[in-house]
Amino acid sequence: MRTALTLVILLGAAIAVNAQQTVTPKPVVFTTAPKLAIAKLKNSETDVYDVRGKVTYTITAANSDDTVAGTINYTIPDDARQKIAAMTGKPLANVPSSITRKDVIAGFQKATAPPIIHLEISPMDVDVAGAKLYFNRIQLDINAREGGTSSKFTNEEMEILITKWAQQILAGRARRGIIAAMNRRIAGEDDN
Repeated sequence: MRTALTLVILLGAAIAVNAQQTVTPKPVVFTTAPKLAIAKLKNSETDVYDVRGKVTYTITAANSDDTVAGTINYTIPDDARQKIAAMTGKPLANVPSSITRKDVIAGFQKATAPPIIHLEISPMDVDVAGAKLYFNRIQLDINAREGGTSSKFTNEEMEILITKWAQQILAGRARRGIIAAMNRRIAGEDDN
Protein backbone atom coordinates (compact mmCIF):
# COMPACT_ATOMS: atom_id res chain seq x y z
CA MET A 1 0.00 0.00 0.00
CA ARG A 2 2.82 2.41 0.89
CA THR A 3 4.59 1.66 -2.37
CA ALA A 4 1.43 2.31 -4.38
CA LEU A 5 0.85 5.59 -2.52
CA THR A 6 4.44 6.68 -3.08
CA LEU A 7 4.14 5.80 -6.77
CA VAL A 8 0.93 7.86 -7.09
CA ILE A 9 2.57 10.85 -5.38
CA LEU A 10 5.66 10.66 -7.60
CA LEU A 11 3.53 10.30 -10.72
CA GLY A 12 1.45 13.32 -9.69
CA ALA A 13 4.59 15.37 -9.07
CA ALA A 14 6.00 14.39 -12.47
CA ILE A 15 2.76 15.43 -14.19
CA ALA A 16 2.74 18.76 -12.31
CA VAL A 17 6.36 19.50 -13.31
CA ASN A 18 5.67 18.57 -16.92
CA ALA A 19 2.57 20.80 -16.97
CA GLN A 20 4.62 23.75 -15.67
CA GLN A 21 7.24 23.32 -18.41
CA THR A 22 4.70 23.23 -21.24
CA VAL A 23 4.34 26.72 -22.69
CA THR A 24 1.66 27.55 -25.19
CA PRO A 25 3.24 29.17 -28.26
CA LYS A 26 2.23 32.79 -28.77
CA PRO A 27 3.72 35.56 -30.91
CA VAL A 28 6.30 37.67 -29.08
CA VAL A 29 5.96 41.41 -29.60
CA PHE A 30 9.38 42.80 -28.68
CA THR A 31 9.56 46.59 -28.38
CA THR A 32 12.56 48.62 -27.22
CA ALA A 33 12.24 50.95 -24.27
CA PRO A 34 11.39 54.57 -25.19
CA LYS A 35 14.50 56.60 -25.93
CA LEU A 36 15.11 60.27 -26.68
CA ALA A 37 15.64 60.91 -30.39
CA ILE A 38 16.24 64.34 -31.85
CA ALA A 39 14.77 65.12 -35.25
CA LYS A 40 15.28 68.30 -37.25
CA LEU A 41 12.26 70.27 -38.42
CA LYS A 42 13.34 72.55 -41.26
CA ASN A 43 11.38 75.65 -42.16
CA SER A 44 14.06 76.87 -44.57
CA GLU A 45 17.74 76.19 -45.15
CA THR A 46 18.69 78.36 -42.18
CA ASP A 47 15.72 77.92 -39.83
CA VAL A 48 16.05 74.57 -38.04
CA TYR A 49 14.08 73.45 -35.01
CA ASP A 50 15.15 70.47 -32.84
CA VAL A 51 12.30 68.12 -32.00
CA ARG A 52 13.03 66.08 -28.88
CA GLY A 53 10.71 63.10 -28.96
CA LYS A 54 10.72 59.53 -27.76
CA VAL A 55 11.25 56.63 -30.13
CA THR A 56 10.40 52.94 -29.75
CA TYR A 57 11.05 50.12 -32.19
CA THR A 58 9.06 46.90 -32.46
CA ILE A 59 10.92 44.05 -34.15
CA THR A 60 8.80 42.26 -36.76
CA ALA A 61 11.45 40.07 -38.45
CA ALA A 62 15.08 38.98 -38.12
CA ASN A 63 16.97 39.06 -41.43
CA SER A 64 19.86 36.91 -42.65
CA ASP A 65 21.96 40.02 -43.40
CA ASP A 66 22.25 40.79 -39.66
CA THR A 67 19.46 43.35 -39.67
CA VAL A 68 15.99 43.41 -38.21
CA ALA A 69 12.83 44.81 -39.73
CA GLY A 70 10.39 46.60 -37.55
CA THR A 71 7.99 49.41 -36.84
CA ILE A 72 9.23 52.68 -35.45
CA ASN A 73 7.00 54.90 -33.32
CA TYR A 74 8.01 58.48 -32.59
CA THR A 75 6.15 60.58 -30.01
CA ILE A 76 6.08 64.25 -30.96
CA PRO A 77 6.08 66.68 -28.01
CA ASP A 78 3.41 69.41 -27.86
CA ASP A 79 5.84 72.29 -28.52
CA ALA A 80 6.93 70.63 -31.77
CA ARG A 81 3.31 69.96 -32.76
CA GLN A 82 2.56 73.66 -32.25
CA LYS A 83 5.58 74.60 -34.39
CA ILE A 84 4.46 72.19 -37.15
CA ALA A 85 0.92 73.62 -37.02
CA ALA A 86 2.29 77.16 -37.35
CA MET A 87 4.62 76.18 -40.25
CA THR A 88 1.94 74.32 -42.21
CA GLY A 89 -1.03 76.54 -41.34
CA LYS A 90 -2.96 73.50 -40.16
CA PRO A 91 -4.91 73.30 -36.90
CA LEU A 92 -3.07 71.71 -33.99
CA ALA A 93 -5.70 68.95 -33.94
CA ASN A 94 -4.47 67.86 -37.41
CA VAL A 95 -0.88 67.41 -36.23
CA PRO A 96 -0.47 63.90 -34.76
CA SER A 97 1.07 63.37 -31.34
CA SER A 98 2.98 60.35 -32.70
CA ILE A 99 4.00 58.90 -36.04
CA THR A 100 4.51 55.30 -37.02
CA ARG A 101 6.51 53.89 -39.91
CA LYS A 102 6.54 50.19 -40.79
CA ASP A 103 9.26 48.15 -42.49
CA VAL A 104 12.14 50.16 -41.01
CA ILE A 105 15.46 48.31 -41.08
CA ALA A 106 17.87 48.45 -38.13
CA GLY A 107 21.33 46.90 -38.02
CA PHE A 108 23.65 45.98 -35.21
CA GLN A 109 26.06 48.78 -34.36
CA LYS A 110 29.65 47.81 -35.15
CA ALA A 111 31.27 45.95 -32.24
CA THR A 112 28.16 46.16 -30.05
CA ALA A 113 28.32 43.88 -27.02
CA PRO A 114 26.80 43.47 -23.55
CA PRO A 115 25.69 45.07 -21.29
CA ILE A 116 23.75 47.12 -23.89
CA ILE A 117 23.19 45.94 -27.46
CA HIS A 118 22.92 48.88 -29.87
CA LEU A 119 20.89 48.80 -33.06
CA GLU A 120 21.06 51.64 -35.60
CA ILE A 121 18.55 52.98 -38.06
CA SER A 122 19.89 54.89 -41.05
CA PRO A 123 18.97 58.55 -41.56
CA MET A 124 15.42 59.10 -42.79
CA ASP A 125 12.81 61.78 -43.20
CA VAL A 126 9.17 61.56 -42.24
CA ASP A 127 6.21 63.68 -43.32
CA VAL A 128 4.17 65.07 -40.43
CA ALA A 129 1.07 66.98 -41.52
CA GLY A 130 2.96 68.43 -44.50
CA ALA A 131 6.18 69.26 -42.65
CA LYS A 132 9.36 67.17 -42.88
CA LEU A 133 11.12 65.74 -39.85
CA TYR A 134 14.71 64.67 -40.60
CA PHE A 135 16.29 62.01 -38.45
CA ASN A 136 20.00 61.46 -38.42
CA ARG A 137 21.09 57.97 -37.41
CA ILE A 138 18.82 56.65 -34.64
CA GLN A 139 20.42 54.44 -32.00
CA LEU A 140 18.25 51.94 -30.15
CA ASP A 141 19.27 50.23 -26.92
CA ILE A 142 18.44 46.68 -25.87
CA ASN A 143 19.44 45.38 -22.47
CA ALA A 144 21.72 42.41 -23.02
CA ARG A 145 20.73 39.21 -21.31
CA GLU A 146 23.43 36.57 -21.08
CA GLY A 147 22.36 32.93 -21.43
CA GLY A 148 20.64 31.46 -18.45
CA THR A 149 17.18 30.09 -18.54
CA SER A 150 14.13 31.95 -19.65
CA SER A 151 10.59 30.97 -20.41
CA LYS A 152 9.83 30.56 -24.08
CA PHE A 153 7.79 33.20 -25.86
CA THR A 154 8.87 36.08 -23.58
CA ASN A 155 10.73 39.35 -24.05
CA GLU A 156 13.49 37.92 -21.87
CA GLU A 157 14.00 35.09 -24.35
CA MET A 158 14.18 37.64 -27.19
CA GLU A 159 16.82 39.61 -25.26
CA ILE A 160 18.85 36.40 -24.88
CA LEU A 161 18.57 35.68 -28.62
CA ILE A 162 19.52 39.26 -29.57
CA THR A 163 22.49 39.17 -27.19
CA LYS A 164 23.65 35.82 -28.59
CA TRP A 165 23.25 37.17 -32.15
CA ALA A 166 25.42 40.22 -31.37
CA GLN A 167 28.05 37.98 -29.75
CA GLN A 168 28.06 35.66 -32.79
CA ILE A 169 28.54 38.64 -35.13
CA LEU A 170 31.43 39.89 -33.01
CA ALA A 171 33.04 36.43 -32.98
CA GLY A 172 32.48 35.89 -36.71
CA ARG A 173 30.37 32.79 -36.10
CA ALA A 174 27.28 31.45 -37.85
CA ARG A 175 23.96 32.82 -36.65
CA ARG A 176 21.31 31.28 -38.90
CA GLY A 177 19.91 29.23 -36.00
CA ILE A 178 19.50 32.33 -33.82
CA ILE A 179 17.82 34.26 -36.65
CA ALA A 180 15.46 31.34 -37.32
CA ALA A 181 14.64 31.04 -33.59
CA MET A 182 13.83 34.77 -33.39
CA ASN A 183 11.51 34.55 -36.39
CA ARG A 184 9.76 31.52 -34.87
CA ARG A 185 9.18 33.45 -31.62
CA ILE A 186 7.91 36.52 -33.49
CA ALA A 187 5.48 34.24 -35.37
CA GLY A 188 4.50 32.37 -32.21
CA GLU A 189 5.90 29.05 -33.41
CA ASP A 190 7.63 26.44 -31.29
CA ASP A 191 10.96 24.74 -32.14
CA ASN A 192 9.38 21.53 -33.44
